[in-house]
Amino acid sequence: MRAVRFSLTARDQLQELLLQGAARFGAKVALEKRDLLQQAIELHLARHPRTKRPHRRLKLVVYPVTDTPFVVLYDYDDAELRIHFVFRRRASLRNLDPRSAEW
Repeated sequence: MRAVRFSLTARDQLQELLLQGAARFGAKVALEKRDLLQQAIELHLARHPRTKRPHRRLKLVVYPVTDTPFVVLYDYDDAELRIHFVFRRRASLRNLDPRSAEW
C-alpha cells in the first residue's frame, strides 16, 4: 500500500476547515468528518488512487470525499499518495496554482 503524505498547505487547510466546522456544528461533528476523510484517504485512495482522472489543467486528481464537505487534490506514484490541498467542496479551483502547495 502507498504511504500517505500531506503537504504543509493541506494540513493547514484541513485544520482551518475543522476549526470552522467545530465553531459552526460542534467539535463532535468536526471530528467525525475528519475521521471520514482519513478513512477515505487511507482505506480507499491510498489503495485505489486511479478512482478519478487528473484534472485537465491542474494535473491533480480532484476527489470529493463522501459524507464530508471536503475535496482533496492529490497525485501519486507507486510508493506514495501526496495530498496537495484540502478545500471545501464548493470552493472554486479556477485560480489555483497547483505548484503553490508547500511541502
